[in-house]
Amino acid sequence: MSLSKKVVAAMMAVALTGFAATRAFAAPIVTNLTDSGTLVTTIYSPVLQTSATNVRTPYGGAGLVITPVTSGWKLTFNPTSGFFASANNLPNHTGGKTSILSAKLDFDVTFDAPINLTANIFEDGIWSALGGGAVSANRADLSSGIVVTQLDDLNHPSHIGNSFASAAITSFPSNGTWTLFDKVTGFSQPFAKYHITIDNDLIAEALASQTPEFASIAKKDFSIVITTDGSSGGGPNTPEPASLGVLAIGGMALLARRRK
Repeated sequence: MSLSKKVVAAMMAVALTGFAATRAFAAPIVTNLTDSGTLVTTIYSPVLQTSATNVRTPYGGAGLVITPVTSGWKLTFNPTSGFFASANNLPNHTGGKTSILSAKLDFDVTFDAPINLTANIFEDGIWSALGGGAVSANRADLSSGIVVTQLDDLNHPSHIGNSFASAAITSFPSNGTWTLFDKVTGFSQPFAKYHITIDNDLIAEALASQTPEFASIAKKDFSIVITTDGSSGGGPNTPEPASLGVLAIGGMALLARRRK
C-alpha cells in the first residue's frame, strides 16, 4: 500500500472512531411516565383534621430540557408554583399544623449505546421560618429518595437507590435558600435503558406554642445530571447564593400570603 493510501486509511479509521464515539454519546430519549403530587395538611387541635389536595405536574410536566455536560447530559425540569408547603399554628396558638407536599417523578431514559449510568440529583429552593416553625426536604419520616432500575434484562432486574434522609447532602443557610444533592451509581455493567423513580417531599411544621409560628418551603430548581464516568458532570447551572437570596426575599412574601 502506498503512503498516500495509508494516510487515507488512517484518516478513515479516525473518522469512523469519532463517529462511533459520537453515537455512543448521543442525547438520550426520555419518556415521562408520572409527574404528580399531593399536598396533605394536618391540623392537630382542637379537632384533628386532615385534608389532601392534588398538585398537577409539580416537576413541570413536558417542560424537560436536555443539555450536554461533561461526560453526560443534564435533564432540567421546571418546578411549578405548586411545589411548596407552608404551615402556621392556630391564632390562639393552642393547635399546630403540618403540611407535606409529596411529589413523584417516573421516567424511562434510553441511550443509543449501553452506558454505566450515574444519576446526580440537584435541587434548590427557598424557605422561611418564624418562632419554632421548621422545614425539611429529607427528614427521616419522609419517603424522599431515588431508585434507578436497568431495563435491558427484565429477567434479572437490578435496582440501585437510596433515601435522601440517609444519603443526600442538604444545606439550609440563614439567607433563606436551601440545596440538596444526591448521587446513585454502582451498576455492575453498562445498560442502554433505565427507569428512574424519584420521590420528593417538602414539609413545613408549626406546632402548638404560646407564640406565633410559621414555616414555608418551596422548590425552585430541579435537575438530574446523568454521567458515564461516575462524576457529577460539573453540576447544573444554578443561581449563585446571592441571586437565590434576592429570590427568597420576594418568594417568602408570596408564600406568606398563602398561609391559612
